[in-house]
Amino acid sequence: QGAVVGTTSLRRRMAIKMLRPDIVLKDLRGNINTRIAKLNAGEYDAIILAATGIQKLQIENEVKYFNPISTDVMIPSMGQATLGIETTNDPKVLEIVKVLNDRDAHIESTIERSFVDTLQGGCQVPIGVKATIIDENSIRVQAIVGLPDGSEYISEDITADIDDFEKVGRNLAQNFIDQGAKELLDRAEKLAFK
Repeated sequence: QGAVVGTTSLRRRMAIKMLRPDIVLKDLRGNINTRIAKLNAGEYDAIILAATGIQKLQIENEVKYFNPISTDVMIPSMGQATLGIETTNDPKVLEIVKVLNDRDAHIESTIERSFVDTLQGGCQVPIGVKATIIDENSIRVQAIVGLPDGSEYISEDITADIDDFEKVGRNLAQNFIDQGAKELLDRAEKLAFK
């Protein structure tokens, strides 16, 4: 009850407040080591960090309670763990990098990007979207848009035909827009910058 949790991400703030309205959220800035030092100094009862950062630095053992949060609980932002390569239009270069393309990652990231692009959401608004290929025919998409305090949100968890992947994100975003997502995002942005 009333624990102080550190995070700066509006999307994470929204997810935490949806689950635990009693939590006190406090901004958390600095690199990973600085953030962990602030936790160890008692400035926070808990902090929320990207698990990949902790794993990349191989400091899981230095963190007292390292508990990854399920994407069913906290939907990530678009494109998490996706890498992109930008090239010239040189056909030789395009042919070389084409072999690096991962079909599943391409499909999943296309859905996530089109969802966020259709909503015209930036990195300063609480939007979460995660596309996951289930099998050769279907894909699951989890998405959420809301206010940073978790008091209002729109959330859906759908399964779609993988052959329609180029339309799935856009169609889901349009469904969110029809439910008032644009207005919600406008309010979220105003709350974030006041």
